[in-house]
Amino acid sequence: MKSYFSTNRVLAWTIAAVAIATIFFACKKEVTTDTAGANENDNNTLLVASHETQINAIYGDMFTSMAIIAKSQGQVNTGRQASFTEDYANQLACPSVIISSTDVNVWPKRISVDYGDACKDNFGVTRSGKLIIYMSGRLFTPNARIGIHTENYKYNGIPVSGKDSIYDITLDLTSGVQYTTEITGGKVSYGDSLIVGYNSKKTVKQVQGIGSPTPDDDTYNITGSASLSYEKGGPAGSATIATLSPLLKAAACAWISQGQLKVEFNSISAVIDYGNGVCDNKATIVVNSDKVKEISLK
Repeated sequence: MKSYFSTNRVLAWTIAAVAIATIFFACKKEVTTDTAGANENDNNTLLVASHETQINAIYGDMFTSMAIIAKSQGQVNTGRQASFTEDYANQLACPSVIISSTDVNVWPKRISVDYGDACKDNFGVTRSGKLIIYMSGRLFTPNARIGIHTENYKYNGIPVSGKDSIYDITLDLTSGVQYTTEITGGKVSYGDSLIVGYNSKKTVKQVQGIGSPTPDDDTYNITGSASLSYEKGGPAGSATIATLSPLLKAAACAWISQGQLKVEFNSISAVIDYGNGVCDNKATIVVNSDKVKEISLK
């Protein structure tokens, strides 16, 4: 079956609420009082932190797109569906979606999402190429496994490859939703001169809004780790990223509002602090415990 739909994203829906730290940040101000060599090392660590959040955002967008596609094709567990308000208000002629079977008794399913040469959504994001989705069951069905693969896929002109696997899904009225999302073989190419390899594994666990009929009051904790390396260009070395304290993401807030990530790169450590629970677009990066950068989340 073939259909066309808009890829508008809805923050009020569960998936958009747990897009897994998909925050791109821009630097606002920084303190630079150390020697040039120390500054270079610190700036490299800040560069790594920036790339981690950018790349995380790209793969998080793939996850969100998959969820909206699954919703549009009726492939979401009815226990975790919400009413849409504006997400399909402005229909686009892309992407083209082909599902192998709409029969509820036929599994697994393959969903091909073809963005063509350029498919721009109502939020200004342009995608091209294909996402191929394999589902062993409806999204948020306990024990279902979902795989998202790329074919010549680009996000705002940036080539992206790799696989996102969603598994260990649980759902009940006592503990809410929990699942694991894992990026393997990730690669993001910023032109011919900079290629970044990326892998991550995160657990998303619902901590508020359990049992409510809609996800508007849901809150999620996000924990996990990631690794980043420069396959071409960029500073030499590889980085590890891990949660120091769980990231808090509420459906009612567009940003992560609490929690800390630790970034380690070539013996330099940095901490990304998302705040104390207040819903705003501010966070700070502290490098080697003494150099502070304030950032704005976008």
